[in-house]
Amino acid sequence: MSLTFSDPGAPSSGKQYRTGLLAVVLVTSLIAIAAVVGTLTEGPRLRSATIDEATAIQASGVVLALRSDRAVTEVSKAQVTITPETSFSVETTDLDVRVVFDQPLLAATTYRVSVSSVVPRGFGASGTWETSFQTPAEELLFLRSAGEQDELVRLVLDGSSPEVVYQAPGIQSFARVGVVYAVLRSVEGETFLELVEPSSGAVDRIPDTPGITLAGIARSAWGTTLVLTVDAELRGRAGTFRSLALLDTLGARTPEVVEGADGNPLGVTKVAVSDVSGNIVVWLRNQSLVRFDPLTGIVVPLGTAAELWGFDALGESAVYVDSLGTLARSLADGSENRIPAGTLEGFPVFHEFTALGPDGTAFQRVVVPGVADSAPYTVVTEETSDTLHQKLIGSLQAPQSIGVIGLSPNGQYLVAEVNPAPSLTGFAGLSPEIIRRDTSLVIYDTRAQAIFAEIPGYTFTW
Repeated sequence: MSLTFSDPGAPSSGKQYRTGLLAVVLVTSLIAIAAVVGTLTEGPRLRSATIDEATAIQASGVVLALRSDRAVTEVSKAQVTITPETSFSVETTDLDVRVVFDQPLLAATTYRVSVSSVVPRGFGASGTWETSFQTPAEELLFLRSAGEQDELVRLVLDGSSPEVVYQAPGIQSFARVGVVYAVLRSVEGETFLELVEPSSGAVDRIPDTPGITLAGIARSAWGTTLVLTVDAELRGRAGTFRSLALLDTLGARTPEVVEGADGNPLGVTKVAVSDVSGNIVVWLRNQSLVRFDPLTGIVVPLGTAAELWGFDALGESAVYVDSLGTLARSLADGSENRIPAGTLEGFPVFHEFTALGPDGTAFQRVVVPGVADSAPYTVVTEETSDTLHQKLIGSLQAPQSIGVIGLSPNGQYLVAEVNPAPSLTGFAGLSPEIIRRDTSLVIYDTRAQAIFAEIPGYTFTW
């Protein structure tokens, strides 16, 4: 008798394997078909939206980058809706749609962006994208008096309380340098520089340099380099010369005096630095106005000036006074924008300081003559046309003194130093003690057309 062994399960296992494999292939195919159908019916999807919100409230040309999950056809400006409204342009490249903002955006504002009828390349339905982002609040740095002490203060314009960054006697001026602050102090006839690290409270004093006496510091730094005015000794000659100097806070920390073409220190009356654009303009002792490039040391003449006010809000144009009046000159192409004299409530006004917004709107400190021998009326205005001014800050009933005015980079906030004490020569005629003790900073919201805040302080910078 013979025995026969058989495995009745083997054929059954092979059949099950083939059946399972077929099921997997079928399910995978169905999923792929569903994905394709879904893609064709839903249209392109917005994969990501990125923007540098902090830079967006300071500079023009900031980009909101919208990335698709597949290549799309060109998107026109008409397809894009932005709330609140702002000027922009649109660029399309393969997967990316770039919304380029023509002007800085408002601070502390939620922007909502909608893109309609986004069409994929090839086949497929169109889609709609929706996204939003929040810009940060603007902040202001300034000095204020605290009895015998002076305080460097940071104020975020969102309703927060002022934050004291540094407190010490004799603070004259300051500049932000990266994450630290450079502070110029004068104590008992000695003037010196300190670097203050706000998070730790560490203070590092810059050693004195023989032959150089500090006179001032520009309110904006050039990168990590401080722009100073100093009294420097001339080679082989007695006395000192008011000159421009640079101090690299990450280098030797020694003031390097800038020399002119004759090899002598570059004589300076006033210097303006834009921390938005990095431009530096110097008003020389001979009333020449020049542009200075620290990288090359090249000095480019701009003309003759009777006064230098500084830069427009974007740091692209120098604002100054020549023999014909106030003007803004573009440092990019040399074009000029003349700002004519005008009237305020029927009175002719005299320009004393001009600040320009990113859209070209002029804000000015102007003077209306007083009655008889009384002090003049000084107010801050907005120029509503070529000949008409509208008062924003100050009084035409009681004379007072107004100092420097300035705009935030996006033109949203206007700030002015206001002191209740009148003077025949304005703010410059007040004593340093009166300025420290009684001056307030009036912050005006140009969009809301109302005063945002009024706080004790002076010597500010955005």
